[in-house]
Amino acid sequence: MRSSGITWRSILIAIVLIPLNAWWLMQIEHIRNTDYASTTALFFNAVSILIILLGLSALIRWLMPSLALSRPELLVIYIVAVAGTNIGGHDQLQILLPTLSYVFRGADPANRWAQLIHPLLPRQLMPPEQGTTIPRLYEGGSSLYYSGHLSAWTGPLLWWGGFVIVVVFTMLCVCAIFRRQWDNERLNYPIAEVPLWITTPKRGLFINKLMWVAFGLAFTLRILTILPHFFPAFPQIPLGVHYYSTDTMPWRAAGSIPISSFPFIYGLAYLLPLQLAFSCWFFPLFGRLQLLLCAVLGLAYGSAHGDPPYLSQQELGAFLGVSGFIIWAARGHLKKVWRQAWGTKVLDDSDEPMPYQVAFWGFVVGMGVLIYFASFAGMRPLTALIYFVGLMAVVLTTARIRAEFGLPTIELCCQVGVDDAMQRVAGNQMWTPQDKTVWALFFFLNRTHRQFPMSNQMDALHIARQANMSLRWVTVVILAGFALGTVAALWAWLHVSYQVGLESARNMGPAVWAFGNAPWAKLASTLAFPRPPNIPSSVAYLVGMGVTFFLAAMRTRFLWWPFHPVGYLLVGSVGPLRIWFPIFVTWLIKSAILRYGGHTMYRQAFPFFIGLILGDFSAGFLRTIIDLAYQLYLPASSGLGGL
Repeated sequence: MRSSGITWRSILIAIVLIPLNAWWLMQIEHIRNTDYASTTALFFNAVSILIILLGLSALIRWLMPSLALSRPELLVIYIVAVAGTNIGGHDQLQILLPTLSYVFRGADPANRWAQLIHPLLPRQLMPPEQGTTIPRLYEGGSSLYYSGHLSAWTGPLLWWGGFVIVVVFTMLCVCAIFRRQWDNERLNYPIAEVPLWITTPKRGLFINKLMWVAFGLAFTLRILTILPHFFPAFPQIPLGVHYYSTDTMPWRAAGSIPISSFPFIYGLAYLLPLQLAFSCWFFPLFGRLQLLLCAVLGLAYGSAHGDPPYLSQQELGAFLGVSGFIIWAARGHLKKVWRQAWGTKVLDDSDEPMPYQVAFWGFVVGMGVLIYFASFAGMRPLTALIYFVGLMAVVLTTARIRAEFGLPTIELCCQVGVDDAMQRVAGNQMWTPQDKTVWALFFFLNRTHRQFPMSNQMDALHIARQANMSLRWVTVVILAGFALGTVAALWAWLHVSYQVGLESARNMGPAVWAFGNAPWAKLASTLAFPRPPNIPSSVAYLVGMGVTFFLAAMRTRFLWWPFHPVGYLLVGSVGPLRIWFPIFVTWLIKSAILRYGGHTMYRQAFPFFIGLILGDFSAGFLRTIIDLAYQLYLPASSGLGGL
């Protein structure tokens, strides 16, 4: 008998945590721009909350055993914390609101946004241009709750909130369709295994001496990074990311090469399969080598996103190629789901997140609503269909890679997703000004492609399955967590932003220059300067697909082949490039352990690397609490940011 884990206690704790977590997230990521809880695969705030609840539950169990939280209750709270962090994070709703407002705030005679863009905007979806709603948002020293600010935002946020929830539901339907297939393929879900591992009773995690050694080491190193803020003479602990570059040609074409050291990355990298770990540090550096070779050949240098060797375009081609592999591998299962959707009983779906008929038609209806919303905003239906099909292919790839390998981070940055590909392949004259305007409004969906809800939804379903919880009830928890998280994130962003001000000195985040200006500057450029199809970029998409197919074929045919096709998806990514060094070091250590100690030593060392994760996360979370409590504005070098 599977339990749901949904009790009044878990519901109450989750409801209290959702707005608190949203406020914390906006303070740390949006305002201070120091720690990015939501940009890595494993959210350090959610893990820290789980550790705190485990500690409190252990104390309560010692005093009053009947009141201690059960494992399913703890995991339900964790799932809700992850959902709220995901949807309110750096790559999701923190992007939407500055995009909606800065198109008015940033308009001036030089950029001609008022003439080029404002007539194309769907006013029902935008905050009012006139009045104090937008000026006070950027100046700060105000409040969301007076001068009509809240009422001015209510209409647009109802539209956008509904749209976000439909996006979440549509991805959840895809999860329900693919979950059994991926279980049959024996995917490992490494990220989901961390909360499962630390909540498993009688596993002995918290009595393992090796774990506590690593925990203490990582915790101490992270805490020591704060001390130079108070005592300038104290030596700086070299955690975080440090960039190294040269002005000598042609070497400067490769750009800055980062060297980073995050204890938690060493821990997460230990979870990677050995062959993939090699590819995860090799291919980001291989991308820099391509930039260097282009400079030597006199083609271009210093750009990874839109010039030779078109690294980002190679990446997107690889993403789309992998999505084809995923669908092809699941073709037998998908045929059965198709028959079941039309009323033929083929599969027993009583223990699935939702009946396959509901999942299939829910996906179809969800896609229809998304297309309708885009059409309502001004995009042509066929354009919207192409865009959302391509976006879902990228989403499917990121979720599959997360479920199979657990990469610490993955991204397709910046503004080089499906909408950019459509304009490069067909030329931006092929698409109407309204099409391109709606793409700018969807900037939060296509900026980095790093933290789509589907990846965390699949992890949550795996957690439920492994913990013997009801998938149907956990699906309700997931959807409710994302829905309440959406409301809380929109409230928290506006609440904090009106107090601080997006253009004030207290705001250290990228809301203005990255989330507000970037999509509209690109749109203005495409409107003012129409461009024909970009043939080299189109070839790069095909090259990305072709290289992925080649690597997959070689890996299938030859056991000695060292390059994993998934690694090629990182060839132009900035985030994976930042962590190549700890992945490389961990790859060396893990290789030595498996070579000389075998799987016995691998299992014995496992608690040490889990301890690195838990210690770094716990200290990082404590650091944010100290920062907020005393309004210290601790430097980013002492935090878990940089990914």
